[in-house]
Amino acid sequence: MVRLLFILLLAVTGPARAAWLHLCPDEHGAATMPDGRAARIVVSGQPSMPACVSTQIGVDSARVDTVYPLPAGARPEDTILLLGSVKDGRFDVSEPTLPPAKPLPEPPAPMPFHANLLPQSTLRTFGAEERVQARLNGTALELSCRAGQRPAGVLLSGPWYLPRAPAALRAQANAHGSFELQVADTAHARAESAVPMGTIGATALPLPSGLDGAQWRHFVINCPNADASLTVASLTLEPQARAPGPRATWIWRAAQWQDDGDALLSWAREQGIGLLFITVPTSADGVREPEQLASFVQGAHRQHIAVWSVDGDPHMVLPSEQAAAVRLAQAYASYNSKADAAARLDGIQFDIEPYLLGQYHLAPDAWNQRYLALAQALRAAAGPLHLDFVVPFWWAGRDDLLAGLARAADGLTVMDYRTDPGQVHRFAAPFLDWAQAAGKQVRIALEAGPIEPQTQRRYVRTSGAGDLLVVGLGPQQVLVTLRKPGVGAQPYRLSGSRELDGSATTFSADMPGLREMLPALERDFSAWPSFGGMAVHGLR
Repeated sequence: MVRLLFILLLAVTGPARAAWLHLCPDEHGAATMPDGRAARIVVSGQPSMPACVSTQIGVDSARVDTVYPLPAGARPEDTILLLGSVKDGRFDVSEPTLPPAKPLPEPPAPMPFHANLLPQSTLRTFGAEERVQARLNGTALELSCRAGQRPAGVLLSGPWYLPRAPAALRAQANAHGSFELQVADTAHARAESAVPMGTIGATALPLPSGLDGAQWRHFVINCPNADASLTVASLTLEPQARAPGPRATWIWRAAQWQDDGDALLSWAREQGIGLLFITVPTSADGVREPEQLASFVQGAHRQHIAVWSVDGDPHMVLPSEQAAAVRLAQAYASYNSKADAAARLDGIQFDIEPYLLGQYHLAPDAWNQRYLALAQALRAAAGPLHLDFVVPFWWAGRDDLLAGLARAADGLTVMDYRTDPGQVHRFAAPFLDWAQAAGKQVRIALEAGPIEPQTQRRYVRTSGAGDLLVVGLGPQQVLVTLRKPGVGAQPYRLSGSRELDGSATTFSADMPGLREMLPALERDFSAWPSFGGMAVHGLR
C-alpha cells in the first residue's frame, strides 16, 4: 500500500523578475486547461508561453517555492492547511485542507463500546405530573421519582448512532424500585413511543432487533408508579463478541515466499497470521511457475493459512492500463481452474488507490467512475474467486463508491491507519455497518511499517505580505508558496507549523502496543458478523 502523496513538479526559468504562471497542455500534468485537458504549471519571468494560459503573480520568480492547483470550484476561506515535506530545498505539498470559516457541525459518531456514555449524554425529564427530579452529576445519573400513575422518567441522548453490531446496554446502578429501560429511533420518537429493553439490574440488556440504529435518538428510563430512586454510576454499550476471523498481512516481495516459503509460514504461525496476501508474478501466458505457487499454497493450507494474491498500483485505473489489470485477474482465475483444490488461491485483492494520481483531486468524480468500471471488469475476470478491494477509511459515507463496490466486491479491506483505539473503532464502524447491510465482509487494517515524517503548515488570510498566494489560473485556483514573503493576488501569512512523526498512524515504533491492541479490537469488531478479521501492513 502506498501513502497519499501528490507531487507537482515546478519549473522555474529565467533570472529573477516578475513571475508568471503558465498553464500548459500536458497529458501527464496535474492541472486542468479551460477545455478540460490535462496541464502542467510552469513558473517563469516571461509573460507568455506558446499554447499556454498565463497570469502574473505579483512577486518575482526567485521568491516562488512550489505551486499546487486546487480543484475547480474550491475556494479557500480564512485558513489554509498544507501537509507536505521539504525535499531538495522545496516544500512539496502532499495534501491541502481548506477549513470553512464557520466550522461544520460534527456528524454523529458510532456509539463507543465499553466507555461510560453518561459524561457526553444530554438529560431531559418528561411526565405530566412533574414527579421526576434528575441530574447528571459528573459521570453519574441521579434520578428520584414520586408516586404517580402517568408515564414519567428521563430521556438520555448523545452525539452517536447505534452500530449494527449485536450489543447490550449495561448499567452499573443502585436502584430503590423497578426502573424500565427503553430505546427509541427517529420513528419511535416522533410517535412518542419506545422499544422496551428490560428492567435495570445486574445483567446487560440486549438492544432489540428491528431498531433503526442509524437513527437512534435516545434511551428512556421510566419511573415506576411508586416512590423510587436510582443512581447510575455508568452506562456502557457492550458488544456480543464472536470468534474473530484470521489475522492477515501482506507479503509484497514474491521472493519471500518463493525462496523460503517454509520460513515464511513458520513466521506467520508465530505471529498468529491466518491469511497471507502475496505478490504472484505473472506473464503474458498467466501465472509464472504455477507449480511453485501450488506447492506454497498447499503448504500454507496444511497449516490452516489462507493465501490470496494481491496487486496494487493507482495507474491501473488509467484507460491505457485497465486491460493489463484485468489480465492479472484472468491469470489467477485460470490458475485456479487448473490447480488441485488444495493448491488454489483463496481469493484475490486489488489495492488500486486512484486518489494517489496527481490529476485525481481535480476531477475526483470522473476518476471514481473509472475506478468502479475497472472494479466491474475485475469482477467479471475473477470468476468464482473471492474479490477484495483495499480502500481508505475516509471513504466512509461515500455512498456512490460503496454502492459500486458492493456490486463488484465480495469484501473490502479498510486502511484504518491510526494508533488510537477510539479512532480505529470510529473509522471502522461505518464500514462494518455497510458490510452488514450489503452482505459483504470487511477487514480492518492497521499500519506497522515506517512512515516518513511530514510537516503541517497553517496559513491565515492577511492584507499585507504573505507567505502563500492564491492565484486564479484557468478553471482553478493555484496555491503558490513563497521562499520570502511577498504581496500579490490573495496573500496568506504562515501562522505556524507542526511536525507529524507518524506515531498517530503507524505502530512501527510501538510493536508492543500493536500486540496489546489487536486482541481487544478483534473481540469488539467480531460482534459484527460482517467482520472478516484484522490485517496488519508492514509487519514483515
